[in-house]
Amino acid sequence: MAERGLSNVKLRVADAELIDDEESFDAVLVFNAIHDQAAPDAVLRNIHRALGPGGTFLMNEPRISSVLAENIDNPVAAFTYAVSVLLCMTTSLAADGAGLGTGWGEQVARRMLADAGFVDIAVHDAPGDPGNAIFVATRP
Repeated sequence: MAERGLSNVKLRVADAELIDDEESFDAVLVFNAIHDQAAPDAVLRNIHRALGPGGTFLMNEPRISSVLAENIDNPVAAFTYAVSVLLCMTTSLAADGAGLGTGWGEQVARRMLADAGFVDIAVHDAPGDPGNAIFVATRP
């Protein structure tokens, strides 16, 4: 296999709700999972704490508004809500969680990221995937 210049990159998979390392990371990536968590606020705080100063958090989440009426013309909204009711919300609620589901939306996501201490929160289209957005946030 060809070397790709990543010899100094350390990768780790961890349960973000349980991160308590003293070690800090330059970046944390989460793919369509924050909305499923029983305690998404704790997960976001732990991710913030796990990042070093200036660290970047990238979060892939559904491209949807937190305001139901704003999703009327969204071509993936009906599917998003169906998946939410059948899987995402029930997974979280079964653990006595917040039950955000896929319909938590950009506005709630931005607020929760800010509440966890993130700054410079930006939301970008996911290339080739109109159903998702990429949230980019920084630990000061």
